[in-house]
Amino acid sequence: MSTNRLYRVEGIVIRRRDQGEADRILTLCTPEGKIEVNAKGARKVRSRKAGHVELFARSRFVIARVRNSWDIVSQVEMVTPHAALRSDLLRGAYARYVGELLDRFFAVGEGTPALFDLLNYALEWLCEDSDLDLTTRFYEQHLLSLAGFQPELFRCVGQHEGLVSLPLHDSTRDEARDVHFYGFDPERGGTLCPDCYARQATQPRIVPLSPDGLALLQACRQQPYTQLRTRRIAPALHTEIERAMRHYITYHLERSVKSGAFLSDLKNHLEPQRME
Repeated sequence: MSTNRLYRVEGIVIRRRDQGEADRILTLCTPEGKIEVNAKGARKVRSRKAGHVELFARSRFVIARVRNSWDIVSQVEMVTPHAALRSDLLRGAYARYVGELLDRFFAVGEGTPALFDLLNYALEWLCEDSDLDLTTRFYEQHLLSLAGFQPELFRCVGQHEGLVSLPLHDSTRDEARDVHFYGFDPERGGTLCPDCYARQATQPRIVPLSPDGLALLQACRQQPYTQLRTRRIAPALHTEIERAMRHYITYHLERSVKSGAFLSDLKNHLEPQRME
């Protein structure tokens, strides 16, 4: 095998599937884009590749180009295992959702160094942080921006489009806040002011969004994660914006994210145990 057919790349394994008797097809997020490669023999008991191509692991690959088929992993060395995402069921469920979201919005060959960095940081935060929902909401906002599906959160997308700026709210303040709800309309691509939402609230595609919910989504867009992660978010607020974002994502993908449904079921199952 001539060396001019080889290339080197760092990649994060976001999906794996079996191929033939011993091979494993890997979907990798790399700085150059999403690729699919064949880790031949990776399912064999004595395979040297097996431990380096675990789900969510970041590894360095030497890959051989193959015409009209998957490129083949020639060598691989793990850089960061992200082991907590495989040993902890809940953290792993969040990581599966994060990986599937990238896989759905980006086709093979699509992606940038910024997308690779976003995924890598998100997996690190999911290994370390306690508020996994906040990590996920931050990731969603920035992935949607990179994919070209960024929701409009600062101006009304209804009849006041281009005229009415939506105000930032600080959920830590004690003073009374506007009790009127905004709307979140995936078809129009973002937020409706309270007046536009009041006129269209019966539309099933539009979900309500409280001032605090909107403020948190705006913060996920604007603030660095190092600042955002210091916040303490009420569970009810997390539930509200998770519902809004799942609704928005499902609309634009034209299908549900399977790992998102599993994650919701798992959290519902674990919640009574946490309260005991």
